Amino acid sequence: MALSSTLWLAAVLTYGVGDLVTTAVGLRHAQIEEGMPFARRLLGEPPSAWGVVRFGLFKVALFVGFYLGAVAMTRTAPGTRVDLLVPVAITVVGVAAVGNNVRVIRQVRSR
Repeated sequence: MALSSTLWLAAVLTYGVGDLVTTAVGLRHAQIEEGMPFARRLLGEPPSAWGVVRFGLFKVALFVGFYLGAVAMTRTAPGTRVDLLVPVAITVVGVAAVGNNVRVIRQVRSR
């Protein structure tokens, strides 16, 4: 698997799937609410299954935009690997989001 494909897979697994799943699990607890106002609006008040679907669709749209941005960066800077920065940045954000979600879920469960 090419480096670019591996990085995009990591981005999808962390920010795409990981954040979506840990957010959905966290929202099962009445004491937990989504911290990001826009995501909270997508998820609904109170959060619903349809809200999680909307949140997932929003993430798909973001990934399309991120990917198109990476392609554009590659075309404007041929011969460089600047396109790798996009999936790396998404992965870093994904790891932080999943880590934060897991931390909050564990705190609530330990009470």
